Amino acid sequence: MTDEIGIGELAESFSEFLGTEWPREKAVAYARGSAVYAEDLWSQVAALGWTALTVPEAQAGLGMGLSATAALHDALGAAAAPLPMLGNTLAIALIEAAGTADQKEALLSGLADGSVRASFAHPDATILDADGSVLDGQVADMLDVASATHLFLRGTHAGKSVWIVLPTATSGVSIERTLLADASRTLGTVILSSVAISPEHLMTPEDAAALDDDLLRVAAVSLAADALGGGNATLAATVDYMKGREQFDRVIGSFQALKHRVADHKAALEAARGLVDHAASLDADAPSALLAALTAKQHVTRVVAEIARDCIQLHGGVGFTSEYVPHIYLKRAKLNEALFGTRSVVLDRIADILEAA
Repeated sequence: MTDEIGIGELAESFSEFLGTEWPREKAVAYARGSAVYAEDLWSQVAALGWTALTVPEAQAGLGMGLSATAALHDALGAAAAPLPMLGNTLAIALIEAAGTADQKEALLSGLADGSVRASFAHPDATILDADGSVLDGQVADMLDVASATHLFLRGTHAGKSVWIVLPTATSGVSIERTLLADASRTLGTVILSSVAISPEHLMTPEDAAALDDDLLRVAAVSLAADALGGGNATLAATVDYMKGREQFDRVIGSFQALKHRVADHKAALEAARGLVDHAASLDADAPSALLAALTAKQHVTRVVAEIARDCIQLHGGVGFTSEYVPHIYLKRAKLNEALFGTRSVVLDRIADILEAA
């Protein structure tokens, strides 16, 4: 499918749609509210097939790869779109790798049409004991859990690592939302109290460690792409502002010191794009695939957070107000830095990979 549709054309279609349907004004207005996701926008992108992007064609998907995923998350980051797409991206990868035929049939079509929204446990999340017939415990920091229809939790069963898939409507499941500075996404704690489980809720990977690495690779590239899109968007908004804001009878965009700061940010973002594109282009079994993904994640998310912070300053005093967008991108960038491994955790993993090479 990727041969039929160029990634550049795909990325352009994502950006054009979101530019029309989710302009900066909507992002600013949404950030002032308390909604858990943009339900109407989700329905629109699902109808366009975005939720089916990586679902295999056999399950009514488009069967595209990580480069397409990166293009999608780049566009979502640029729009600061409040859509729970990352969990679905990871759930599709998990089910395709470890799901039974029945589980694929039950879940992938819903993920493809957007009726299933997944919240996915982090690599360091609580590991639940699934040996009995009921499940008890708590799992914190679940991304987009407030809007999820299904939970993808880590566990053990019969001495093996498993994934536990539960509808959020299951009896005994409750969710406590965590308030975030980033209004475009949600975190929460899942509380399980005597939740009945059966074999149909469990997925047992053949090689759990290898699957974890692949899921981490997908998450890292997606988050790096999201950050990159946000960095370019906040810089573009800042340049627009600098072209119109006057001080000392001159537009501030004409001041050399400010122009140099903007140029430096643009150069950093272009270099960051190279890291994201390279990581997304590698096959999952390439020797450097995980290293490239983690390198992109730790570097791009950090750089974009710094750029967003400076864009607030380049706006002057109004940069700290809710009427302007840089604060939205800074908050999203800081969460991107922390999700699926803080910078310290990711650097430790990169060092381990290099040491083992």
